[in-house]
Amino acid sequence: MCTSIFTKTLDGKYLLSRTMDFSFPLDARPIYIPAEYKWESVADNKKHKSDYGFIGAGRLLGEGYFVADGVNEHGLSVAELYLPGEAKYQDYTESNSINLAPHEVILWLLGNMTSVEDVKKNIGTLNIVGVAAPLLNIVTPLHWIITDAEGNSTVIEPTEKHLKPKENPVGVMTNTPQLEWHIENLRNYLPVRPKQYAPETFGEYVAEPFSQGTGTMGLPGGYTPPERFVRAAFFKEHIEPAKDETEGVNNAQHILNTVRIPKGIVVTQNGEEDYSLYSGTMVNNTQTYYYTSYENHQITKLVLDKELLSKKEPIVFKYQGDTESFDVLNTRL
Repeated sequence: MCTSIFTKTLDGKYLLSRTMDFSFPLDARPIYIPAEYKWESVADNKKHKSDYGFIGAGRLLGEGYFVADGVNEHGLSVAELYLPGEAKYQDYTESNSINLAPHEVILWLLGNMTSVEDVKKNIGTLNIVGVAAPLLNIVTPLHWIITDAEGNSTVIEPTEKHLKPKENPVGVMTNTPQLEWHIENLRNYLPVRPKQYAPETFGEYVAEPFSQGTGTMGLPGGYTPPERFVRAAFFKEHIEPAKDETEGVNNAQHILNTVRIPKGIVVTQNGEEDYSLYSGTMVNNTQTYYYTSYENHQITKLVLDKELLSKKEPIVFKYQGDTESFDVLNTRL
């Protein structure tokens, strides 16, 4: 599952935001991965080293760190989302390529790329091998949305051997089908709009709207990827523009709230609950990460500043938000 949006504030900040929807208790927390971080690919056991530090959400997975989204010190942001039934990987390694398992691609992108242009130039060197992720014990069917501090954006969907960046003029990504299908599908929702519809006359009867919101009739309300894509695109397009980073994060939360999945609403065939474990927002320009969990909607902020970049070891931050917190006004009497 998962939904991602790319937005811009009036003062020129670029924000990549996402929900992490999963049926596995991933327990991804705010995380810092330093430059010079060394890791070994499970695809071919070759060692890799990050050139740049980054922050995001992740955890220790097996003997290495797993990251689901993040922003690096150059302002490159990446989020990985599921693409089940469409993602195609290789069953062999190549000596002249960088061989990676699907869940390792984001480590390589954030640790070694500086911009979307940089990604476009180098993505062809990757050979993604269908190797299972530790602990999950499944080959994760992924695609990636990538943005930078200049406002550029691209999508990588591994549907054929050679990886090719895709343009994403809508700035939204969900899951299967492929991106092109979702963009074309928006043509089915042209009548949906924020503005109220006027009364209509039927013979001598004037049909008045029951209340406000008639323009949004036809907006899909389910949690399938196509429905979430349409909702996210509509709200992203029409929400009041954010003046600055704070308002941008607030807007992102409001948009993502339209696609967040509560527990019990989406249940897999195996009886597992697929729900929104957390949401994250990465600000490309300020290298800032904002995080909220399912259990607590208070927003936690992590900045990739010089002090943090001076740390030489990975850090998984303790998140004090396992239960909802409230500002009790009675205590101010």
